[in-house]
Amino acid sequence: MSQTNTSQDTSPPAGSTDPDIRQQVDQSRGFQKKLELLVPGLRGYRSREDIRVADDMLRNQVADKLDLARANLETLRKQMVAAGDFTNLSTVGSLIFELQGLSGQVRHAQQGYSGFVASISVNEPQLNKLYEYDYNFVNSAVQLLNATSPQNLVYDPTAPASILTKVSAISSTEATFKQNWSVRMEAVENILVKGQ
Repeated sequence: MSQTNTSQDTSPPAGSTDPDIRQQVDQSRGFQKKLELLVPGLRGYRSREDIRVADDMLRNQVADKLDLARANLETLRKQMVAAGDFTNLSTVGSLIFELQGLSGQVRHAQQGYSGFVASISVNEPQLNKLYEYDYNFVNSAVQLLNATSPQNLVYDPTAPASILTKVSAISSTEATFKQNWSVRMEAVENILVKGQ
């Protein structure tokens, strides 16, 4: 029985022209495959009979991520109050309020894909563009959740102003999410209008 090498380093030797196969595999993935990696259980995405269910599942999972990000910010707000730092509370409170509203919009939005029925023809380029919009939408929610995770959002009561840089970055990430959500919904609505 041969022994396999369990070393984690799979990079090519120095001076080698062989590319790293992992990079090639990642680059060859389409947005549909990348989206399925971000949203567990999203197999058979956009098959005609499952479009409404897939859209609902996708939006609910993204709303769950937004709710977790909001909960992380609420933990930060509690830490600030416990430390007597009331100067930055309004900034964090505004972000919490924004995320709560966004979560509701995403979770309860009209099911844009419900109009994709047999009478509406969606061609391959349109479908691939929708995958790209959905991927960007989901990925920006994942980034928002990561930015608010406890290991990335550490509050130092001895230097309360130091949290402002991170809160500002979270605000920027939240703006990116809102933009991706808007672009996604506009794309779906445009396809529905053209298909009628």
